[in-house]
Amino acid sequence: MNIGERLRFLREQSGISGKALAEKIGLVPSQINKIEHNVTKPSIDSLERICTALGIPLSEFFAVEKTEIEPELQRFLHSAKKLTPAEREKFIELIDLMKSND
Repeated sequence: MNIGERLRFLREQSGISGKALAEKIGLVPSQINKIEHNVTKPSIDSLERICTALGIPLSEFFAVEKTEIEPELQRFLHSAKKLTPAEREKFIELIDLMKSND
């Protein structure tokens, strides 16, 4: 696994800049840049803080997708994870309504 690429993907998916992430976890922005460009590797402590700031468990950082999903769909699914159960239900109803209008 390319830790730098994974970090950049998850950070961009979360809509947070490298600078904002660094400030949130107490690192300098250049450190995030070095991690993303594989110049350096994060400590476990830093990686845990990064995951917390991104709103994901550490296990998700290392989760490997078995199928390729388009970036737009990945962002959509990531956003959907943040919905409450009631919001998800309303969203599913909206999708069903849209499908029935085709």
